[in-house]
Amino acid sequence: MQFLFPVPASSIVTQSFAEHVHRAKVNNWTNYNGGIDWAVSSGSPIAAAQDGTVSAVRNDATGYGTHVRIQHAEGYLTIYAHLMDFNVRVGDKVKAGQVIGRSDNTGNSTGPHLHFELRKNNVAVDPAPLLTTFLPAGGEPGGGMPGGGQPGGGMPGGGMPGGGQPGPGGETPGGEIPIGEEPQSFPSLPRARVISNIGLNVRMGPGVSHPIVGWLPPETLVEVLRKADAESVVGSGGAASDLWLQIGHQQFIAQRVGGDVLAVWLALPPAAPKPKRRRKKTV
Repeated sequence: MQFLFPVPASSIVTQSFAEHVHRAKVNNWTNYNGGIDWAVSSGSPIAAAQDGTVSAVRNDATGYGTHVRIQHAEGYLTIYAHLMDFNVRVGDKVKAGQVIGRSDNTGNSTGPHLHFELRKNNVAVDPAPLLTTFLPAGGEPGGGMPGGGQPGGGMPGGGMPGGGQPGPGGETPGGEIPIGEEPQSFPSLPRARVISNIGLNVRMGPGVSHPIVGWLPPETLVEVLRKADAESVVGSGGAASDLWLQIGHQQFIAQRVGGDVLAVWLALPPAAPKPKRRRKKTV
């Protein structure tokens, strides 16, 4: 069985299934299911990935937040989490590509995105190999959605920020700005903010020689998986002083190129003061 992308296929993946699983393993999280996270703006339409029956709609204060669960054939279940709202009820029959709600930042979430899970007989599986932009039969895209089944959010280019097109010159100088303090704590992913006034291209690798796979508008906050090593940056045609950040699977943004800062680390919270030890008086 195949499944439609619940968001435009061009949307930025901020965390892959493998990265979710690794994060859970590192932290010994037992009740944690992997999925795929896509960065989409608040209010973007979310589509059902396949024909099915709505099995749950919930407004949780934590965890998935506002979310929808759909039961499909062959023991598959899909979950659409951190929504703003939904327009389906338990028991509703839905078609692949049908809008079931709008994205947001509810529950345990650090920014607007869709967390999408696929389970087979209640075991989480990687959705990526099963995702497609078109279902030839038995669940054809359409379902009242613009663009033949791909949610677009009413924006040009299928709902991608900035019209879905990579920003021109996304590595253009951003001025002499302090880069900020690099966070040291994990697994809470550090975040960075895009300060380039024309946005920032997302590339397949850590260098301008790599193809553009997306674009982030100015002031976007992104979670950072790791900082690219200098060897890979130089191997991509950059300088050893250039800094590139990985924000998803084969998705990198420039933090500093040619001495110009394009993204800065978010300020770390101030450290809690150490309690003062009282000295006992001796008599």
